Amino acid sequence: MADPEVRSRAASRRQRRTRGWAAVAVVALVVAAAVGGIVAFSGGSDSSTKKAAAPRTTESTLASGPNIQASLVVAPLRAASTKGGDIPLYDAPNATSAPSTTLSTKTEYLAPRTLLAFDQYQDFLHVYLPTRPNNATAWVKASDVNVSKPLEYAVRVSLADHKLWVLHNGAVELTADVAIGTSQYPTPTGTFFFTDPVDLHSQPNSAYGVFAYGLSGHSDVLTEFGGGDGQIAIHGTNDPSGIGHDVSHGCVRVLNDVIEQVSKLPLGTPVYIT
Repeated sequence: MADPEVRSRAASRRQRRTRGWAAVAVVALVVAAAVGGIVAFSGGSDSSTKKAAAPRTTESTLASGPNIQASLVVAPLRAASTKGGDIPLYDAPNATSAPSTTLSTKTEYLAPRTLLAFDQYQDFLHVYLPTRPNNATAWVKASDVNVSKPLEYAVRVSLADHKLWVLHNGAVELTADVAIGTSQYPTPTGTFFFTDPVDLHSQPNSAYGVFAYGLSGHSDVLTEFGGGDGQIAIHGTNDPSGIGHDVSHGCVRVLNDVIEQVSKLPLGTPVYIT
């Protein structure tokens, strides 16, 4: 997803670590917003990911549109971001246990490492991870991260309807048509979150449009794409005719004016793909 020089640096970092990051199927993820460059989303993994039970949820039908539902967790969703160092991960919320692994301070594209916290036990936060398998979870100490206020925004994507909704405190604020993955390279489903904002205004004619927002999810089919390891994204497009169709490698494409609005959402914003 990045230009050759950035990809080379990323590849070198991956060789130095046993854990990788992720960049996905749908088209492309990113050069760091601070660095600029061309995106290549395809998906990635961390060999030390953990899998835990799904968070407790309730389903609530929204009055602002037909057949639109959002999963609202009992505990408020919050973003948990690095304090400037690596983030230790724990298999269980046990104050006497040692961390099983760590996540780096920044992503491969230099965004500050941010996780989505969906529950809490004493000083421990239960978080979704930006690693394979999709929807993997672990625990982090609240004292090890910066914890946001409850998140007000969420994104919902319906593959069957080719629709995206931006929800503000459960109410629909934006509705848009989307392009999704083909039957060969389907868009994965699950609970994800924003990990990497990539500003592409300097190269608006790229396949990713004017902006790409990398997600924590990864392609279930592609383990490598465009020099990355299969991370998916929501991004703009230079081909509006594809919107409403199954044309991508797993990413969710929207019109450039839509991604401009989505780009204002913070890191850690939950994205439900069903």
